[in-house]
Amino acid sequence: MILFLASVYIISAFAYFYTNKAGYSLLRYIWKRKNINVYISTEIFYLILTSLVVFTSNPFNWVIAILMFLHLFGIAWIVASPSSFYQMAEESISLDSAMIENMVVIMFLIYAGIALFSRILI
Repeated sequence: MILFLASVYIISAFAYFYTNKAGYSLLRYIWKRKNINVYISTEIFYLILTSLVVFTSNPFNWVIAILMFLHLFGIAWIVASPSSFYQMAEESISLDSAMIENMVVIMFLIYAGIALFSRILI
């Protein structure tokens, strides 16, 4: 299950990277106000995957639990205060779009690495 979670993070990183290089930004699409359901759905998907790993692993995998709480925080932030989330998203995209796109790709790759090496860390 951890390998599947890491694979999903890697595929997501590839999707963000490829769409950015192809001229269509998946990140900008997801961060539009009208696509709030898409963003929440992706966060819920990652929350479910990380929850499955946390609650089905025999020794408690606290590293994946941190990732789970990060996704839970993302959901809570957009549900509780969507205006501040979208203000942050618009400001960050308007400052340096390429840097933000690359940071998201790197973040997903780091999440994949954390997931893969979580067994070593517990």
